[in-house]
Amino acid sequence: MPIPSPTQLTTFSSLPLSGDSSLPLSGHDSSSSSSSLLEALPNHQPNKDKDKEDTYLFATIKSNLTITKPTLILTESASHDFALVFDPPSAVVSSEPYTPDAVADKFKKLGLKPGNTVIIKNARRTTQKKAAAEGREEGGQGFVVLRSLGRLQAGEKPEGGAASGRGSSKERGEGEEEGEGEGELLGVVPSALFLTRVMMDILRQRDESLPGDREEKMCDGKFDGCVTPEGKEEEGGLKRCQGCVEVWYCSKECQTRRWIAHKSECKTIKALRGIWPRPEGVELVHRGR
Repeated sequence: MPIPSPTQLTTFSSLPLSGDSSLPLSGHDSSSSSSSLLEALPNHQPNKDKDKEDTYLFATIKSNLTITKPTLILTESASHDFALVFDPPSAVVSSEPYTPDAVADKFKKLGLKPGNTVIIKNARRTTQKKAAAEGREEGGQGFVVLRSLGRLQAGEKPEGGAASGRGSSKERGEGEEEGEGEGELLGVVPSALFLTRVMMDILRQRDESLPGDREEKMCDGKFDGCVTPEGKEEEGGLKRCQGCVEVWYCSKECQTRRWIAHKSECKTIKALRGIWPRPEGVELVHRGR
């Protein structure tokens, strides 16, 4: 699965409503009238591949607002806050009595804590009106529902990490169908939204580049007082960061000096690569900044 393009990134207000079979493309609102006009054309052929294009919602966790159901308050790129609700509650806490404190402990263990960023694939928005009709108490501008923690729960990864899939049939309940409003939790990244998006863009460009477009490997400190002339590798070759395996250093001195700046990037890259692994055959090259 390649890293999504910018056109696949969406905002909460642009999400399709739960129960709406017409999925807006690339996070933009669709016009039913224009679609009807296109379909009326005799030679019109719908683009089925485009209609199935996945969307991705990135949002940073602000707080835990769990009361009757596990709930996180998130904020996304448009600076809008919304709720992420796990329903049923057993999706988060299943092996012990359900209490807000038990949920908080589980969220913390999984890296679902303030300041970290969650990535949700093909999310749908449930409105206050729909919630009231179903007997739910949630309101406000609406919310996103997840039916499970997917592989994030199976992996029990602290401090953020990758998740993929909607969990096994056992986690959802045998024979249970995916509910309306359900998105797919891809993972949690241990950094704020801005850094997550910046690092994702860098990795996507690197994955999409052709071999001839790749720059020579350079020390990550070449523009920050690198101890090696011109940031070139000295005898013994460049050494790769063992955390993210995406950044190179000419010496231990450069790596130590750059660690304060690279520490947050390193965790972010590692988490993103857990969700979107490097394509086979892509050379490990650090592109100069």
